[in-house]
Amino acid sequence: MNAVRLTVRQPAHAAAVAALVANVLIVLTGALVRLTGSGLGCPTWPTCTDDSFVTTPEMGVHGVVEFGNRVLGVVVGLITLALLVAVARHRRRPPKALPLAVGVLVGVGLQGLIGGLSVRHTLAPGIVAVHFLVSMALVAALVVLVDLLGRPDAVRRAPADARLRIGAAAMPVALAAVLVLGTLVTGSGPHAGDEDALRFGLDPAAVASLHASAVVVLVGLQLGAAIVLRTPAAFAALALSLAQGVIGAVQEASALPVPLVAAHVVTAALVVAATTHLVVRTLRV
Repeated sequence: MNAVRLTVRQPAHAAAVAALVANVLIVLTGALVRLTGSGLGCPTWPTCTDDSFVTTPEMGVHGVVEFGNRVLGVVVGLITLALLVAVARHRRRPPKALPLAVGVLVGVGLQGLIGGLSVRHTLAPGIVAVHFLVSMALVAALVVLVDLLGRPDAVRRAPADARLRIGAAAMPVALAAVLVLGTLVTGSGPHAGDEDALRFGLDPAAVASLHASAVVVLVGLQLGAAIVLRTPAAFAALALSLAQGVIGAVQEASALPVPLVAAHVVTAALVVAATTHLVVRTLRV
């Protein structure tokens, strides 16, 4: 019976893992669009140019990079649609799985609209920041969905240890602060996606200091969880956050080289995934 149940839920769980990987990958390609100055490689939306839905030779490399990210966005949408179908057909799905899958699909569609708005508003930093933050929310939601489908018999239960209860509640708040402050740093510095794009006009050094302080708080919470739990989930979240902090410090000290900035963005998505996984594993047993 256990083998049969595992086989029945395998397609939905595999689809959720695929959607999670795809959403992390599009974070990388989105970062490359910005870092290569290709944010307006396709200067309009939903078409690439006024006369073409696809990039043209006149748009050059920037057009290829931007249009490639749009194509990947369509692929992510199709993978997420397949996830919804797999979850809907999964007879033994947990009650929250289907609404969560619907929400992820809606979020992916919303991402396409936000991306279009960022192009139409010439990469306004506020819209670009929201675009990134929605991606992070989708990654977190998919981690929860992967856990729901992978451990359907787990139940929500508050930890007996008060330190873990406080940490599980505080970690998402600290993580949100890290991400929001990170977008303010990005929106105040170079690599805007286009040389004429607007900036927030904040002091990058001051905002970066606040961002670093939020990272220290998050790492402290994860360190506490690792000491108490001593689980792979806790150690993974701590290790990724430490790596993220090191990459951030090195990129600041070396004038923001493109490879390190790209690594910093991708590691941010992995930190979101690992931290969400840690919180879920703490609250669902």
